[in-house]
Amino acid sequence: MTRYEELILLSPELGVEECREIVNNFSAIVEREGGSVLKIDDWGVKDTAYPVRKFNRGRYVRMEISMPGSAVAELERNVRITDGVFKFITVRLADTPAAATEEA
Repeated sequence: MTRYEELILLSPELGVEECREIVNNFSAIVEREGGSVLKIDDWGVKDTAYPVRKFNRGRYVRMEISMPGSAVAELERNVRITDGVFKFITVRLADTPAAATEEA
């Protein structure tokens, strides 16, 4: 399976429980599509580089996931239609960790 990083910008008006529920829904989608969530980092509410939907702050959540490439479209479709999500980006990670390649 391929490893991906999903960075999600959520509305700063959402509470911690609401954000956790959204992330849990995304985790359930990944698992339903045959993948697994490796790590979830909640970076908290931070300033954005530019206003996004008239907000200057947003809650950043980073998910590291492992799933088939065919499941990416389904995850992104669900992220797009979820209320409270301002922006997101999905990045395919290298198959070999950088530390392992430096040692070789």
